[in-house]
Amino acid sequence: MFYVYDITAAVAGRVARPQAAARAGFGQGVPLAIYTESPSPYPLRTSSEGAEKRLLRWELQHQARRLLGPKHRIGVCHRVQSQDVDGNGVRVFRRNDNGSTYYRGLMICANLWACSVCSAKISERRREELEKAISLVLDNGGGVYHMLLTIPHNLKCKAEDRTAKNLLGSLLKAYDRLCAGKYRLSVLVPGYMGSVRSLEVTHGENGWHPHLHVLVFTDAVLDDKALDLAHFKVWGKWEARVHGLMGSSPSRKAFSFAPAVRGSFQAGELEHVCPVTGYVTKFGADHQLQKIVEDRRRWGAADELTKGHLKTAGRGGRSPWQLLADYQGGDLQAGMLWREFVEAFKGRAQLCWSRGLRAELGLDDEQSDEQLAAAVRADDPLAARISDEDWDFIWKHNLRGQVLEELRLGDWSDVRRLLESLGSGGRSAVRDERSTPTAGAA
Repeated sequence: MFYVYDITAAVAGRVARPQAAARAGFGQGVPLAIYTESPSPYPLRTSSEGAEKRLLRWELQHQARRLLGPKHRIGVCHRVQSQDVDGNGVRVFRRNDNGSTYYRGLMICANLWACSVCSAKISERRREELEKAISLVLDNGGGVYHMLLTIPHNLKCKAEDRTAKNLLGSLLKAYDRLCAGKYRLSVLVPGYMGSVRSLEVTHGENGWHPHLHVLVFTDAVLDDKALDLAHFKVWGKWEARVHGLMGSSPSRKAFSFAPAVRGSFQAGELEHVCPVTGYVTKFGADHQLQKIVEDRRRWGAADELTKGHLKTAGRGGRSPWQLLADYQGGDLQAGMLWREFVEAFKGRAQLCWSRGLRAELGLDDEQSDEQLAAAVRADDPLAARISDEDWDFIWKHNLRGQVLEELRLGDWSDVRRLLESLGSGGRSAVRDERSTPTAGAA
């Protein structure tokens, strides 16, 4: 007998109990799923869409740790306390601008590809930078264009060429060649200022499908004739580079070179103006997590047990987060595919700016993923301090997301009732300082 995780159960306050994990073989090789047993006597007071996605991030990180092992960097992320020189321990802060809560005083992995918690923070900050760049270009009369680049990945390719690592290498090598030589991208596009490319991958019926979303900036808006000519030239160069590298041509239908922004543009509305460019800024995270939440609402535990053979990937394939979520629901093959993805993308930059573009736009030097993941706001108020005893109980019972949700809406008394209902005394020393700024870094 096994238990299938249901995101609606998590929002209702269900947790993975130690006895359920033991019955499922926790720590004994590759697990079948993440298991839940009975609802907490003290459920969360919210089941909003945002809460579901936030809780899902913590659950996916938990699954990633199970797949990669506790010795992987993700094994300590948001679990083990950092060596804080002032001895402040684990604290929860509340953001002044939107009321969201977050931890300080914990080690982080800053792994954009494998950690759904760190990825959310890193990608959001990169999104802010990119939106600023887009606004600067548009305000100065320039143009912003979206380019989609793919390579052959169907079953006609050799098996060794269809691994995630080899396909990724071919894609990036072809892109490097597109940006080099006499007829490089900067020559083919009139008024070229620079570009920002984003790396993404899905897995479908034909296997791995890595592709690039690229934003191309120009110093003036291209008229229809210039745009059509640029589209024709860039496609010709891309097709030649891919064919020379792989011996076959990419799909013309999958290629795109078109305006990225239509209508007025305001900060924070990038995905609303042109949804496809959301992939450039957020690794598709919000869209992918939302799809997982919606699928789980439609696909309950009974369906999982009786109709699992009917589940198929969508036409666009499954994202890495969807693979991880499917592993969480019992799909072992999805878990193995996800581990292959993590190994292939290890050390790869998700977002790359062309040389000199940031300086031309007056942006600061680019920060690393580690710097972005560790960044804190000095003026955010302290919501709670958590004792070592309570923190051990919280992370061992996978309650980290639930604690943040309780503190998002209330104070430590709400968390204490949750912990006491599950067997912890909840004896943290607490401060709820919503109006008093508290400085300090994790």
